[in-house]
Amino acid sequence: MTSFLNSSVGAVLFLSTFFVAQAGAQVSKTELLVRIKSDRGLHQMLGAFGSASTLDGDLKTIRAATPAALEKIRKQLSQSAQVDRISPNFLYRPALHVSVKLSEPVRSTVWSARDFGMGSVIALLGEVVLGSGVPDVLLPPQQKSGSDPLLSQDWAMSKIGFPNVEMLDFTKPQSQLITAVIDTGIDYNHEDLIAALWRNPNDAKEIGYDFAHNSNKPYDIVQFDVEGCFKDPSCATGADQSKFIVNPGHGTHCAGHVGAMANNSLGIEGVGSKTLTQIMGLKFFYDVGEEKAGQGDDVAAIKSIDYAIRNGAKIISASWGGRVDRDDAEKSELKDALIRARDAGVLVIIAAGNDGVDQDEIANPSYPAAYDLDNIVTVAATDQNDNLADFSSYGLKSVHIGAPGVKILSTTVGNKYADVIAKFHTSSGKEAQVDWNGTSMATPIVAGAAALIWAKHPGENYHQIRDRILKNARPVNGLAGKVSSGGVLDVSAALK
Repeated sequence: MTSFLNSSVGAVLFLSTFFVAQAGAQVSKTELLVRIKSDRGLHQMLGAFGSASTLDGDLKTIRAATPAALEKIRKQLSQSAQVDRISPNFLYRPALHVSVKLSEPVRSTVWSARDFGMGSVIALLGEVVLGSGVPDVLLPPQQKSGSDPLLSQDWAMSKIGFPNVEMLDFTKPQSQLITAVIDTGIDYNHEDLIAALWRNPNDAKEIGYDFAHNSNKPYDIVQFDVEGCFKDPSCATGADQSKFIVNPGHGTHCAGHVGAMANNSLGIEGVGSKTLTQIMGLKFFYDVGEEKAGQGDDVAAIKSIDYAIRNGAKIISASWGGRVDRDDAEKSELKDALIRARDAGVLVIIAAGNDGVDQDEIANPSYPAAYDLDNIVTVAATDQNDNLADFSSYGLKSVHIGAPGVKILSTTVGNKYADVIAKFHTSSGKEAQVDWNGTSMATPIVAGAAALIWAKHPGENYHQIRDRILKNARPVNGLAGKVSSGGVLDVSAALK
């Protein structure tokens, strides 16, 4: 799990408690995943304490009304010869690192809540959509042609050796690579994304799915109210952020660097856009006001991965994770889903996490990043000087490559573009801002690159594409001994 709000200027007493990384696994207290040999006797074991639903074949989701009831069920199931495996329903958060940046230096490095308690928001970049009234999925309008006006402001593209190549021939089936963005959803009507979406050949309005809410509208609901949080004692102290600090539009920002349309005279350009890579929107995070607000779980993640496999995705972009004990992680059904993706030839790009730790050395690294599977590329975040970002996790064995992840410009909800999440004033008049930082931002850049490279080399398999990405990384001092490739993504070199 990521460390959410950390001060870049000193010890901010209450801000540093926002979404602080947990030492142990985050799990649902009322749900289990159970793999069974037979349904016989299952309902009797659950009794009046819980219910079961089928997740996939012999894999069941068990739900109980209370944690105490779930523990009774777990004990019953553990004694049954009909049960093969019992797993927690692990929870995950976006790999977004949010730090408060001040526009002026401060003398004191220790502040109190009153410094922020009556602050005012200058701009919240995004729009808030509450309730179930999400927009319908629209069909793409006719696209304009012309240079993308914000491309020159996107420093990440110059750092990864983004090539000046012509659009690849989209009429060839092998060029139609599908990249599944499993995340908080997507603003699927965004002007720079709408024509880049995968669409079900039998239903043009099916562009993915929301498995957190069993909906065919995987919309990216924004709820990131900095000012409201500062004024609410429960939120400001980190006790409960579920009403205010949930999602700044994370999935939409990630989708932009995967495949925002190239040469359409709008906004930016996704790394995979030269191939017209198709973005599949899969939502597995829960929204404001819900029990798991701001989190996703194994149940929805597994459904998302299987949907991606079933519908032909070749790449998965996963900008999220959770700190889990290594032994517990091996019990996760999520690993089996990633193995199914591997068996289907799918390459999975995963964020390393933002705890600034060596993933190889700690007992509870970030998963799914730490799984040792040969279809995974785990991505660290770098800054404009090719240095490892101070928040980025790393690991010579378990983290593979770096990519830009500090103050990243991309698409945001509501036909917008930003490298800043929010700007605001503190109560003492200081101007501050929250930037788009994180291994979350680095991951879709690599995913988009994988789509471009694979379209150029359609006869290769996931392992060969992975090798191209890692063996052609540009060596930099800041990543030497920190990631297995020792370098930053170099798209031009990998294309050759």
